[in-house]
Amino acid sequence: MALLKLFLGALLLLQFVLLDGAEPQNLNCPAYGGVPGTPGHNGLPGRDGRDGKDGAIGPKGEKGEPGVNVQGTPGKAGPSGPAGAKGERGPPGLPGRETTTDSLKSEIQHLNAKIAMLEKAASFNTFRKVGQKYYVTDGIELTFDNGMQYCKDFGGAIVLPTTALENQALLKVLLSSGLRGKKPFIRATDRETEGQFVDTEGKQLTFTNWGTGQPDDYKGAQDCGTIIDSGLWDDVGCDGQYPTICEIEIR
Repeated sequence: MALLKLFLGALLLLQFVLLDGAEPQNLNCPAYGGVPGTPGHNGLPGRDGRDGKDGAIGPKGEKGEPGVNVQGTPGKAGPSGPAGAKGERGPPGLPGRETTTDSLKSEIQHLNAKIAMLEKAASFNTFRKVGQKYYVTDGIELTFDNGMQYCKDFGGAIVLPTTALENQALLKVLLSSGLRGKKPFIRATDRETEGQFVDTEGKQLTFTNWGTGQPDDYKGAQDCGTIIDSGLWDDVGCDGQYPTICEIEIR
């Protein structure tokens, strides 16, 4: 019994303490029973909930526009690889070509030389073009050797026909220049080997037009050729004075 009284006393004491620390209660309610009161203030937000499970995969989207084809910047050069084996020797190259300037200079020099030769040919009293040659003469009479030097000084040599056409052209020069009957020299001689006429460079003659019984080396003293009025050839002494007709070749 005593124990029960003690328990009840402790319970009353606890209630008193709790009521004493709480805020005073407004026992006078302004509203009537059954009428809702004014809403209270929102409470503090709760904690975020945990992520839900992944949903189902959606349908495949439409194809996008093509991207711009832009080349990226080149990367850094890598290290050099090992040297390869020496290849086979290639075929020889084509010969080099002259530069335009060198070619023009060469052409100008050639033209100047050609003009100079033409001027020399035109300086004679009689000249006739025969192919790439000019037969020219002033009617001067010289020995064979002096005649060779005379023609050489003009860039030529004593005339020597190499075809029938050239021989006919030479005959016309002879007749038109007042040398009729004077037997001009031609560049043929057998001074090296008797009976074997060659040109002054020792080359065999490719064309001849000797008269009947010629060359006859009369009295053993005729070693140089001449042309007579008929266009035929004859041999005479090289030291005699005969007209000199030069041929100047222009290319």
